[in-house]
Amino acid sequence: HRDVLDEQATRLRAERARLLQELTALPGVQVWPSAANFILFRTAKPADTVFASLREQGVLIKNLSGAGGALANCLRVTVGAPDENSVFLAALRRTLST
Repeated sequence: HRDVLDEQATRLRAERARLLQELTALPGVQVWPSAANFILFRTAKPADTVFASLREQGVLIKNLSGAGGALANCLRVTVGAPDENSVFLAALRRTLST
């Protein structure tokens, strides 16, 4: 089923590029380049606040802030399907605008 896996990988790379582009365009968001199926980012708002707001909106991502050090105030989002990524981005925009 190599063709199926190749198609999935192509879609994942396209969605990762879209997420990177849209996250980078948000004010107060620092994004690190990624070649994986997730994106690491930091916001001007505290990670715990952003994480809680996203969770209240039904969006689950990883809060890495508790690890401290270089990951202080960092969050990680897994690249999903286009509709899932759109829901995440809309929820993040709402969170950052309040």
